[in-house]
This record gives sequence, structure tokens and C-alpha cells, in this order.
Amino acid sequence: MRPQDVHGDEGVVSWSREGYAQLQNSAGGREQEMRWYFKRGGWPTSKVLDGRRPADEQERAALVEALEGYISQERERMISSGDIGPRPGVLRLMDEARAAGLAVSVRSAAATTSGAEQLLGSLLGEARAGALQCVVAGEDAGLGRPDAEVFKAAASRMGVEPAECLAVEGGSSGLQAAMSAGMRGVVTYTPSTQWQEFPGAERIVSDLDSGEVTVRELLQRRIVQDDRINMTVTDAGVFWSKGGAL
Repeated sequence: MRPQDVHGDEGVVSWSREGYAQLQNSAGGREQEMRWYFKRGGWPTSKVLDGRRPADEQERAALVEALEGYISQERERMISSGDIGPRPGVLRLMDEARAAGLAVSVRSAAATTSGAEQLLGSLLGEARAGALQCVVAGEDAGLGRPDAEVFKAAASRMGVEPAECLAVEGGSSGLQAAMSAGMRGVVTYTPSTQWQEFPGAERIVSDLDSGEVTVRELLQRRIVQDDRINMTVTDAGVFWSKGGAL
């Protein structure tokens, strides 16, 4: 499926960075994001449906499935081409964890485990990808979005209890799913998720390197951090602000 195969009243359906940020802050997984968007903006016409809008739930589901397929193909293309890579500190933390004798696994947004493993080979390198304890995708829990069952499945495959695990997530939906499973959580927020609330997270940082997040500190559990909060000390007192301006 190509992007030009899906049209709205104003032409090709397009999500701006700002619009996508709103989607991430208002819905769960990708299917929920699309349904949330189309429910408010109207369902588009599509060549999938011979140039018309979906008339019922079955047709809406078919359109969402086709769009998800296109998004997955584009993500795979971008990763395989080297256009995108791991976020800062991810490879370092993975290597530190393995050096400390800890199991490392990946929860993927990919629909299938085989698809996720292929992407991880390109993204992490074959050696790191091959050293993963397990890779868990949506099919493993019958879900296409972050859910506690996905994290429980990962813990089970590693042979540990969820309480022994720490999840590194990029947004509130993944964090809450991990914590609902009984895991500890660290957030490396993105421009789209930086204003979300992350109750219960031990560390909230823009990336693992800038936040100086290490396996040793995570094992010691001595640091609680949110790098979005600024502290200013003056003669009048101590002032806290979130995001810069007081």
C-alpha cells in the first residue's frame, strides 16, 4: 500500500509532528491512534475500498490494517537503510546489563516476532540482536499495543518475576503497561511524549546518555530523576518549574 492510496477531503492523509504528538498523548497503540484521529476528522476514502469511505466496522478495520501494514513497511525500510538508529545510550546500557550478567529483552511494536527480529538485526547489529534473551511482539499476547500481558510474557520467557525487571519506555502507555505488570520503569521521552505524565517512573530523561543512566545506578535504586524539572535558588526561596519557564 502506498500513502497516495489513502485520501481525505483535503488530499493525502498526513500527520504533522504536532498532530502526531496529540495522537500519542490521546490514544494507546497505533490502531487506537488511527481510530482516534479518523473518528474526529472523518474516515478517508481509499483505494482499499474502491475509492470510498468505510461503511461499517469491518471496512474500518480493513482500512486500519492496510495503513498499519504500510507504516510497518516504511519503518522497516528506514531502519534497514540506516536512516534511523538506536537512541543515545541504548546500546551502552544493553552492553552494561549483559556485562553485569543481566538478561536483556526487547518489547517491539512490530506485529510479529519474526518481523521484530529482522528489524533488530539491522538496528542493533546481528551480534547484539542475537544475544537478546527474547523478543516479544504484539502477537505474543494477542495485542497490537503496549499491554501488561506483553511484559508478563517477556518476564516469563526470561525465567524471572516481573518485579525483578526494569522496562525502558518512550511514553506513558508503555510505562503504565510495564508497571501494571509489576515492573520498574524508566522513561526516555521523545519530542512527542515529553509533556506526558509518568507517575511511578524512577528516571525520566531525554535520553540515557544525557541523563547519565547506568546499570550500576539502576541496581542501587538510589536516584529519582526528571530532567524536565528545573530548580532555581534565589534569596526569596527555591523555585521549581517544568519545561524551562518559571
